[in-house]
Amino acid sequence: MKKYLKGLLLVLVLFLSVTLITGCTGETEKKTVGLGETFTFDDLEITLGNDISFTKVKNEFSDDNGKAVVKIPITVKNLKDETHSLNMFYFKAFGANGTELSNESAYFDDSVDFAGELRNGASYTKYLYFLYDADGKYAIEFDDWSTKVTIEFDVKK
Repeated sequence: MKKYLKGLLLVLVLFLSVTLITGCTGETEKKTVGLGETFTFDDLEITLGNDISFTKVKNEFSDDNGKAVVKIPITVKNLKDETHSLNMFYFKAFGANGTELSNESAYFDDSVDFAGELRNGASYTKYLYFLYDADGKYAIEFDDWSTKVTIEFDVKK
């Protein structure tokens, strides 16, 4: 019984140590904002612009060739003391039907996905590109497992 308690105590101490070292509490900070509002995410200051526009995928080799795409301006500023950028795997968009939209950024040169690193204090304005599925309420979720920011907005073609 004594060995069991020592083992249990050791596991508990290891778990608490890892939790304290990584800062992982199991809780995610959640926030909802709108277009034009600035928020902090992953040591970046981010603003999605209000001037939504539309374009089309122009790539004959794509299954999405000719499909309408929502184009949203995004300004990103690095708040870290080292070079940093927005990780393309930390955000996704949902359309009017509530389903995840295909990210079409690979077909556009001014996409934030491939904008590169920023030095401390530097910023750029690029674009997010997602397939258009219908008029209605859209959402973009930024999620790095410790912070989740949702941007909700209306899209009308």
